[in-house]
Amino acid sequence: MKRILTLLLATLCAAVFLGAQGASPAAAAETGIVGNATNPAAIADANALGVTWINRWVSWAELEPNASGSFAGGSIATLDDFVARAAAAHKKLALTVIGTPRWLSGTSDYLNAPSDATAFGNFAGRLAARYAGRVQAWGIWNEADEADFWHGTPPSAVAYAALLKASYKGIKAADPSAQVDAGPLTGNNYEFLEQLYDAGAGGSFDAVDVHTDTACGINSPSSFYYDKDRIGRYSFLGFREVHEVMAAHGDGEKKILMSEMGWSAATSRCTHGAWAGQKDAGVGEEKQAAFLSEAYHCLAGYPYIQAGIWFMGRDPGPNNLDGDRYGLTRWDGTKRASWAAMQQISASGDKQTGPCGDLEPPAITLLEPTSATEFSNSLYVKVSAVDAEGPLKTISFYLNGVQVAITSANNGQVVEKTFDTSKLPLGKTTLKIRVFDAQHNESSQQVVLNKVDLGATSAKKTKFSLSLASAKSVRKLSGRLTVVGSKVVPSGRVVIRWQQFARKSWATGKAQYRWATKYSQAKSAAGPFSISQKIAMRGRWRAVASYDGSGPLGKATAVKNLTIR
Repeated sequence: MKRILTLLLATLCAAVFLGAQGASPAAAAETGIVGNATNPAAIADANALGVTWINRWVSWAELEPNASGSFAGGSIATLDDFVARAAAAHKKLALTVIGTPRWLSGTSDYLNAPSDATAFGNFAGRLAARYAGRVQAWGIWNEADEADFWHGTPPSAVAYAALLKASYKGIKAADPSAQVDAGPLTGNNYEFLEQLYDAGAGGSFDAVDVHTDTACGINSPSSFYYDKDRIGRYSFLGFREVHEVMAAHGDGEKKILMSEMGWSAATSRCTHGAWAGQKDAGVGEEKQAAFLSEAYHCLAGYPYIQAGIWFMGRDPGPNNLDGDRYGLTRWDGTKRASWAAMQQISASGDKQTGPCGDLEPPAITLLEPTSATEFSNSLYVKVSAVDAEGPLKTISFYLNGVQVAITSANNGQVVEKTFDTSKLPLGKTTLKIRVFDAQHNESSQQVVLNKVDLGATSAKKTKFSLSLASAKSVRKLSGRLTVVGSKVVPSGRVVIRWQQFARKSWATGKAQYRWATKYSQAKSAAGPFSISQKIAMRGRWRAVASYDGSGPLGKATAVKNLTIR
């Protein structure tokens, strides 16, 4: 997520988030807000809202501007007062340590990455000792996975892992009960987290901290996109992928702290980032409130989410820009609808029902073939799928790992395909069906079949089953050819002829009649067939299905008679 850098530099505190209070269901995520370092109302706002958490930045460059271990009197006094008042109000604090002093970096850019990870870790340890028991969570740098906040060198999981390890050591030595977070990360950056594990940082954090208040983000909490078959990192629900990475490394019991979440109420156009000028900067005030309630509903289903903290409690500026309109309170001090929504969540918990996001895959039913099916040069496949939460997108068919067909389908629609399998080798053949819904959720089913050489088998009889239906002048013949006493799929073609009992000639003064074919059509013998024919001429008619045999499969004929009046 991108945020206006000048805004963050001015506030030196970025993100405080709303946390759920004790009245909320135990499984629900706690709530919280962002309070600027210069905002004396942050704790009063948290009390009025009933939230549990307050989150803010603390800058090493500001607190120790001249030398290591030498706090600036005014700055540390302000932070002391903030921590003391938060503790008195029984609020949980999440502090994000960021910033490199000029005496270490040689530059006034406090976002320059620390060249000495140990020195940074020692500073974090000094703060943890000073506020032991009163700060519940420590974030290590802000969004170190992107260049917006990690200056001087390209963002690097290896470099950040060193910073995280040093900070974990310093903080835990000073306050063993304090939580040390990996991150905050930009969006749900599960790929960077995977790199941190690869860099050996797995034992150096107690939770993972993520930011989902994407700049110019206007999609609802329940909507998402896929990136390489995983929920995209800038989707709100992408925290699922973060937890997947954690679980894969044995950290499934650790928490995720969403220390920034939110949607801007701005009604202007996006002015920065990849979407500049192409989309709205925010969602307006009504949707902001609705998305807040929906977001906590989404979080309620995941007990590993520790808290969702709203960015931010109050607007930091008066402009109709995305960065200035995240607040629950407007710049002039009046409350947005999102304020009341947060109060309700904090007091009563999530009241919404139903799923958050279409995350369930479709249900797939492979009707034919079965594992007992044997085939030679043709294979008939019949499948259906249903998605309870939305439309289907595609059904794909694979034979021995090679895609042989893809088609769209409606919910519950039966899809039938017949494949030429003459070039497949004899023996075991794997048929796989993959079904995707509109959100790219996938279900698959497969069956192992046996391809046989019909020429090497004994003679087998075949037979038809036919049915005939009428609708006005249209006649519909449906049927199927089967091999008697066998699961072998027939090869070849079935021919359907519509024949009229017509006069052939006059002989000895008497009319002579014969069955004359008026219409004919061929269908694959591998599966069921259905043919509709419009017949306007009156008289005696019949529908004849015939099969001339293929290899050891014998011939078959079946007739359905009808009269057109």
